[in-house]
Amino acid sequence: MRFKCFATTVMGLEEYAARECKELIDVEVKPDIGKIIFEASQEQLIKLNLASRMLHKIFIMLARINVETLDDIYRCARNIDYSELIEPDQSFAVKAERHSKNYPFTSLDIASTVGRAIIESFRESQGRRLKVNLDQPDIEFYCLLRDSEFFMGLNTTGKSLHHRFYRVYHHRAALHPTIATGMIKIAGWNPSMSLLDPMCGGGTIPIEAGLMGLNVPVGLRRGELKISSLRFIDKELIEKLSRDLERSIKPGLELSILGTDASPKSIEGAKKNAEKAGLIDKLEFSVADIFKIREWLRHTFDHIIFNPPYGIRMGIRNIKEFYRRICRSLAQASPTSTLTVIVSKPTLFSRSLAEAGYDVRQRIEVMYGRIRATIISAAR
Repeated sequence: MRFKCFATTVMGLEEYAARECKELIDVEVKPDIGKIIFEASQEQLIKLNLASRMLHKIFIMLARINVETLDDIYRCARNIDYSELIEPDQSFAVKAERHSKNYPFTSLDIASTVGRAIIESFRESQGRRLKVNLDQPDIEFYCLLRDSEFFMGLNTTGKSLHHRFYRVYHHRAALHPTIATGMIKIAGWNPSMSLLDPMCGGGTIPIEAGLMGLNVPVGLRRGELKISSLRFIDKELIEKLSRDLERSIKPGLELSILGTDASPKSIEGAKKNAEKAGLIDKLEFSVADIFKIREWLRHTFDHIIFNPPYGIRMGIRNIKEFYRRICRSLAQASPTSTLTVIVSKPTLFSRSLAEAGYDVRQRIEVMYGRIRATIISAAR
């Protein structure tokens, strides 16, 4: 049996999420706004949940139509047969997002309307009233309205996959793990190459690279996924695929990955995260100032990938000069490295790169929380 599916990701990184999906389960994938659309078998659906680094939540698509009113949404949800999706004694919740201001109803209105439709549809077909649990539901339905296009899906993931299992130390400006993974892919890094993050904070970029290099499945490491609660999913198949993915890990692989930061507290936190990730012996972390990089850099790195402060929360008054100093320091200390960064002022940073002799190779705009940011990859 094959399922129509969609999966959410960081807006701006849909192409990279689609490539990863294709690589993992070998299906045709269509990138869409903030998501990808594809078909998958039960086995492929399980594998994506266990192994994807770029996806957030993976949904079985129950509906995709154009709507104008809440009545349209109600009728759509009411006509779905839920008897194969949820057990009578299981609880459910509906989460909804409305990415349009052209409607007189809210996301909460959509969730309430769809919840009512599910209850009435199930009661009519099964003679039972389903329980609602908004905090810890057994089954979660998701609705997305963008312009007039309405998606409804069954959540097979649960909590977003970007909540990584290793986060025991939370840096105040921690980078989104999905964006970190996207930056690594955009840079073109692979485990045979060296990587430096000179402003590593809590270590997200080095850790994501380490997990990628050793082929560690992040979903499997996180623990239980919602897919195990679905009545039509083979639990033995989940266990089999989990064992297969465990065997694909490369624990003996040597990596050349260094994370540095001027803050001793951040480096201690990064080490704690790396230890939780099982990478404490694979990665190197040290306290070091990026502006003194020529004093401590031992060798040239293939890739320098980092997330410089935006100047918003870090108290940087002259962000233009700050960027200039960063680019100048890196160009002098490691002139052959490819640089990949994420910044909120791409024009300003690009000028600093040009002044230091770099050519910008790629610029990708992403939504970093509520901030519109740009990933820039450059080389001399």
